[in-house]
Amino acid sequence: MNSFPRLLCLATLVSSAFAQSSNPQFVNSDPSLVNENQVTAEQSAMQHRAILPDSQSNLQTRSDSDRVNATLPTATVLRLKLDRSISTATARPGERLTATLTRPVEVNGRLVIPSGSTIDCEVINAHGARRFAGKPAIAIKALGAHMPNGEALSFTASVVDTTKPHELDVDEEGRIRGASPNPMNKIETGALAGAGAIAGGVIAGPEGLLIGPAAGVVVAAGHIVIKHRDLTLPAGTELIFELDAPATTTTRPQMGGMQ
Repeated sequence: MNSFPRLLCLATLVSSAFAQSSNPQFVNSDPSLVNENQVTAEQSAMQHRAILPDSQSNLQTRSDSDRVNATLPTATVLRLKLDRSISTATARPGERLTATLTRPVEVNGRLVIPSGSTIDCEVINAHGARRFAGKPAIAIKALGAHMPNGEALSFTASVVDTTKPHELDVDEEGRIRGASPNPMNKIETGALAGAGAIAGGVIAGPEGLLIGPAAGVVVAAGHIVIKHRDLTLPAGTELIFELDAPATTTTRPQMGGMQ
């Protein structure tokens, strides 16, 4: 009878021990190990987050390393076509207009400004003919380029020539001027003088033969002055500019022949 309580107590102890072993709990009693595990986990997470930015940074670095400086020397030629008409009758200093580059600009075989780029221009001064023998003139400066890929380049360039030398000329100051008086003006003056002489002779007799030519010359002179008072450069007029000073740009390497 005394052994039964002992067996019951032993069975209870064994059951309790088995329950604890089936649901174990591990507790790390060393605080330094706990902190070390946390630091390692944080470092791993930071490295994982840094993978994408680092790769993007490497790509950006490689992209920047592909870009090179290109310098356009003084007197680099720019052939431009006006996008709109401009006249000495209405143009004012400081007025802005645009032109289109008709030929690419290259340096050592490297394309710097492709054809089709938009060129910013500005009117420096403009005036009509001030006297019978004078010429109307307009001065335009090119100030920079906007390329199709979105890049921009600042510079200053002056007009040095045109593609219509028989109609327009350019002086040493870069002013575009109307051509010399048309030889037809002399024919026109003579014709009006003759017509005046005939009209004077018919109306006033012999005295009219002297007055008539003088009147015809005056009429012809006034007509010519009015006719050549202003200079208009229509849209599409092609002008030739040269850089006033070197211009440097940073571009990706590309061969001009690929454009």
